[in-house]
Amino acid sequence: MAWRICLFFILMSTCSDVTTGSIFEHIKGSILKLENDFNTSQSDIADKGSIFTHRFKSGLWTEANEKKILLAQMISIYSNMLKNKTRTQTPEHLREIIEAVEQYKTQFSESLKKANDIIEVANLPMNDVKIQRKAISEMFRVLSEVNIEEKKRERRSRGQNPRKQKRHIPNFQG
Repeated sequence: MAWRICLFFILMSTCSDVTTGSIFEHIKGSILKLENDFNTSQSDIADKGSIFTHRFKSGLWTEANEKKILLAQMISIYSNMLKNKTRTQTPEHLREIIEAVEQYKTQFSESLKKANDIIEVANLPMNDVKIQRKAISEMFRVLSEVNIEEKKRERRSRGQNPRKQKRHIPNFQG
């Protein structure tokens, strides 16, 4: 059950137009068959909560571009998982899902590259002295980018909240 819900949310959130929606409509029945293959109705699926869908409810992934990065990573995980299952005989419904997931993966390839960049940065061996030296040599440029983003955020927040804007009070005292 959780497997179906995860895939449903991923695919539904990517269905922004009729063409994409038709991919999802085409594989709905295949997803149900795959659930049966994986025995998703057993109670142990609910242990420790969801693995994907709770991220949509957390409120951290509200921006469209950010959400695409998360979805791209999830789609990649589904793609790898399903490809590993195809080493034996592949039923038709599994082939349909794999094709659909590959189409989604193509649509989200740029976001997947962004997700991989995040993973690479997170996995840098920061206890390596040479990596530390490189990081320090790049610090000025990185923090300069942070500064630029802060200024953009300040401008956006001022535009949304007129009370924060500085008011010009004319001097009538001559």
